Amino acid sequence: MKKEPNFRNVMKISAFLLTTCAFSAFATPADANIVGVSGNEALSINATQQGKVVKGVVLDETGFPVIGANVIQKGTTNGVITDLDGNFTLEVPDGAIIEVSYIGYSTQEITASGQQNLQVTLKEDTQKIDEIVVTALGIKRQSRSLGYSTTQVGGEDFTMARDPNLGNALSGKVAGVSVSGNSTGAGGSSRVVIRGNASLTGNNMPLYVVDGVPFSNQNLGSAGTWGGIDMGDGLNNINPDDIESIQVLKGAAASALYGYRGGNGAILITTKSGKKGKPVSIEFNNNLTFNMIYDYRDFQTTFGQGTYGNRPTNVATAEQTQTSSWGDAMGGTAVNFLGQEYNYQYINNWPNFYRTGINNSTSASISGAGDKITYRFGVSNVAEKGQLPNASNSQQGINMNTTYDILKNLHLIVSANYIFEKAQGRSNLSDGNGNTNATLLHLANTFDVRWLERGAEGAEWGSFADGTEMNGNGNRNVYFNNPYWLQYRKTNNSNKNRLTGSMTLKYDIFDWLYVQGAVQRDGFNLEYKQVQPTGAAADPNGFMTEYSRNFSEMNLNYLIGLNKEWGDWSVGATLGGNRQRTINKTFYTTDGGRPFVVGGLWSVNNLSDKRSKKDYSEYQVNSVYATADFGWKNQVFLNLTGRNDWFSTLNPNSNSYFYPSVTLSWVFTDTFQDSKPEWFDFGKIRGSWASSSNGTDPYKTLLLYTLRDYQINGQSVITQGNNNQYPNPDLKPVSIKEYEVGLNLAFFNNRLSFDMAYYNKNTTDDIAVVSTSSASGYNSKFMNVGEIQNKGFEFMMNFVPVHTSNFHWESTFNFAYNDSEVKYLGEGVDRLQIDGASSRSGNVTIQNIVGSSYGEIVGYKYARTKDGQIIYNNGIPQADTETGLTSLGNGVYKFTGGWSNTLKYRDFTLSFLIDFKAGASIFSGTNYSLYSEGLHKNTLIGRTIDDPRGSIVGAGVMMDASGNYVPNNVAVNAQDYYQGICSNNIAEEFVYNASFIKLRELSFGYEFPQTILNKMKVVKGLNVSLVGRNLWTILKHTDNIDPESAYNNSNGQGLELNGYPATRSVGFNVNVKF
Repeated sequence: MKKEPNFRNVMKISAFLLTTCAFSAFATPADANIVGVSGNEALSINATQQGKVVKGVVLDETGFPVIGANVIQKGTTNGVITDLDGNFTLEVPDGAIIEVSYIGYSTQEITASGQQNLQVTLKEDTQKIDEIVVTALGIKRQSRSLGYSTTQVGGEDFTMARDPNLGNALSGKVAGVSVSGNSTGAGGSSRVVIRGNASLTGNNMPLYVVDGVPFSNQNLGSAGTWGGIDMGDGLNNINPDDIESIQVLKGAAASALYGYRGGNGAILITTKSGKKGKPVSIEFNNNLTFNMIYDYRDFQTTFGQGTYGNRPTNVATAEQTQTSSWGDAMGGTAVNFLGQEYNYQYINNWPNFYRTGINNSTSASISGAGDKITYRFGVSNVAEKGQLPNASNSQQGINMNTTYDILKNLHLIVSANYIFEKAQGRSNLSDGNGNTNATLLHLANTFDVRWLERGAEGAEWGSFADGTEMNGNGNRNVYFNNPYWLQYRKTNNSNKNRLTGSMTLKYDIFDWLYVQGAVQRDGFNLEYKQVQPTGAAADPNGFMTEYSRNFSEMNLNYLIGLNKEWGDWSVGATLGGNRQRTINKTFYTTDGGRPFVVGGLWSVNNLSDKRSKKDYSEYQVNSVYATADFGWKNQVFLNLTGRNDWFSTLNPNSNSYFYPSVTLSWVFTDTFQDSKPEWFDFGKIRGSWASSSNGTDPYKTLLLYTLRDYQINGQSVITQGNNNQYPNPDLKPVSIKEYEVGLNLAFFNNRLSFDMAYYNKNTTDDIAVVSTSSASGYNSKFMNVGEIQNKGFEFMMNFVPVHTSNFHWESTFNFAYNDSEVKYLGEGVDRLQIDGASSRSGNVTIQNIVGSSYGEIVGYKYARTKDGQIIYNNGIPQADTETGLTSLGNGVYKFTGGWSNTLKYRDFTLSFLIDFKAGASIFSGTNYSLYSEGLHKNTLIGRTIDDPRGSIVGAGVMMDASGNYVPNNVAVNAQDYYQGICSNNIAEEFVYNASFIKLRELSFGYEFPQTILNKMKVVKGLNVSLVGRNLWTILKHTDNIDPESAYNNSNGQGLELNGYPATRSVGFNVNVKF
């Protein structure tokens, strides 16, 4: 009689995690018995037919036991996994075929005959490069046949030292993929660019596809020069525990089948699903991290609050110098803005205000298979306490992947991913009102932020007794707000619901011919509310912004495909179509409405001027596409693709565009199999050419009108609504053409492999905003004039230096170089500023300049003589206004790379990732302000304890009365000298080399041995790990800031100001399998 107590235990755990009783009943055939097994057996689903017990061990070629190998009766769900010593016991009918498989090894088949000491040796799959990979539109192809560059990253690389944003987690993992870090805090967005920026004004980030569904990754905020807020992007809404793999399609040829959306490459995210032949599996994962401030500040701590060497001795001078550290040498006492006497000494305000953030990510899933179904259901919960007081984020998610065989040749595939996200207490960015971090950065270094907590006992946070904001400067600067007021009294709340899913029906007409159709949907609803209550230093009457934003995209697609072999030849082909409909609509109940009529009632109905409005946009793209694959002897491969898109955003008479591609690859080691050295496993050369685009925005070809709220001569007034930009009825999509050549090599039984590629990508007809004659009534016009070139080299090496029975070391190194050049911007135009890319101070912009790389940092240099001496006037350095605004560097990295290592000793695993970037600069608006405020360490030069006011005679020249240059001999006090550099906008002083090397990820884990787990009976696997992220900046050149601290994820990289402090994370990860 068979026992069932183990099964009851499993079902109790299942019910607690995912109510798996129902799922298991649905997935289990009626004629099967589910049994609990003990000893070294795993949970299995056994057919009622009795047979013989087969016992054995699974080893690799070095004699090392293979732990967790799948041992399954072929064609059934009867199976087990091997234990710590590689042992297994399986009951099967006599003569049944047993399949033994493990990732990275060739599958072995054995005929069962009751063996008791069976030894199975798995050989490493020396043709790993032959694996089947997912390509554009979900079409699966042999990796060896690909004529373009693609890289797959396993889901396990994202689950340990995880980043809340999946885009940031790609940093350093894939050659040619550049991840630009920004300082937008928890829940912020990411910027991922593949092979350089290909557009002047358009989107330069890749297309994301989740389980075949195009996935919008748009930034939901509007952070920029004048403030704003970053509310994250789509990659915040993907649970790393649900990811099976990520496939990066780098070039235009790889993503050509996506047509107008494929010009920037594509990133295909495949979530986990059940596997045929695998037993029911329940998995639980918890990742708990503590997120601490990584303090890059190195301020001067010698002189305190005050001005011109004087400390504050009364309330008035204290209010005037809240953000000035030009005071006396520290020591003794001073008076603060409250009239209190305090010890005049250095105060580190960050530990007194910021807190240690906590991120707790929990997920659970059940997966399995029956005769007609494979399934996986997962749930997740993320709870994050931010570093800012009263700031938090939370997410709850559900993920589902199911394949149901309606008939033997008719299959239904359903996938869905739902996320509910809630955030509160986000800080504004840059220099606009509402930036909590700005105040913490710039307070004088003897000013205690805790003075700002409450003005009286019982008062609200950051408020005086009358409820007004206490900002410490007597309202002299309303843009340095009280941080407690911002975090506790101002409201910044958002809720988001997102659903991404698809239903695909596939019919196999023959074993070589199939048809399929799919309905796909991605969409979200975002609700946002911001309230500035009455009594604030800025906008004392208060204001409110509240809106609901809806995004949805539906894709209906179909295709017919075939795969056939005739002798030495193989042919594959597809023909299909797609219809895309995208809708964006935003309803503002109030867009900055003000003032509040009655204090304390923060409702849109309490606003005097509501300022409500509604935004709506819609566009469609219809497409047809075809592919043709030809192979000869599985050695030479030719692939042709073509896609035609029809755009609703363009003139109906010229809205059709065709995007072809061609790739060719040759596995030359197969051709010369008999003559090649035995240690030379694999060699392939490849080449490709493709044409692609990144589309156009809606309504750029039409003249828009705005109905004004006033009348002239009793008549309502209508004006143009194109923001003074003349529409272009002949606008067309940008054209991106790219060719690529590459080489794949593998040696020594695949223990050393290389992947190299050279590419040249040219953009023409790029859309730019070009100035027009004012006589037209418009300031500018959209035109197809831009030309850009990106060319570069990518290199990846995978190496297994050591592989023994006890120790395994695998190392991967990747490196990429991208060189861009702006070729043309229109007749007579030599430069264009990137939209929104200007600094709040210092007169710095990010521009595209003909003949230079994409994204030049433009500002003033020091005025110098021909021999390089700085020119002074009245002792103050001067800006080179004669030359004018000039390039000070480039904000886009040319060199990117990473080095990852995994070392396994018995049951212990150590993994780490070091990533690096070089060849870019950054203008630091923070350091610009620190100079002016006397906080920067460089401002110590000229000041002494005996003479806090100090004086400086700058090294250089000045002009004498005769107009000749003579050595500068004019002494000025230190405060005037450094503030003069700022007021003269000498941006050169604040442009830094942004290169860095970082220890990005670190994990140290222990896998509990099967001998221990067998005693628990229901636990198949248990792993406990210590994890860390951003633990150590090994090398950097930027004063006081993280080199990865851009204040938004736009095309205008290279600007920094008052962002969130960098963080380092340490914690634990626990993974349990049942």
